Amino acid sequence: MIRRYQPGDHPAIAEIFTRAIHEVACEVYTPAQCAAWSDKAPNLEHWRKRCERKRPYVYVRNGRVVGFLELDDDGHIDCMYVHPDAGRQGVASALIDVAIEKCIEAGLPRAFVEASLCARPVFEKKGFRVVKRQQVALGEERLINFQMELPVKADPG
Repeated sequence: MIRRYQPGDHPAIAEIFTRAIHEVACEVYTPAQCAAWSDKAPNLEHWRKRCERKRPYVYVRNGRVVGFLELDDDGHIDCMYVHPDAGRQGVASALIDVAIEKCIEAGLPRAFVEASLCARPVFEKKGFRVVKRQQVALGEERLINFQMELPVKADPG
């Protein structure tokens, strides 16, 4: 089930973010890059404040949050992370489907994202195309990601 953020979801979201970086992204980014991206311990207060502001979509399975996606009003997918234990089970794909649906409902021309090396393949499977490869500075580290977009149209029917 996918729903909007509810107060109390932030500890799970903080854990998902941290573990996704240090257990999944670490396969393609260096330890120094991952450390610049996220502390090893979840930052609960940061995520509580961020979730209250961004109200992400969360994927809940068996009563547990296993993924989340932040979608801005302009169609920007600010971030999307899946718990390492729920990887390759359709969670990211379902969250992206919701984001696309919300963009269509809002009459937006596109959905867009800065996808990591890890996330790029799932966005490509959903029809997103790379606009530009870029390097993003995080402290002293530089990480590769990809500006990607998907044109969307409102359903005429």
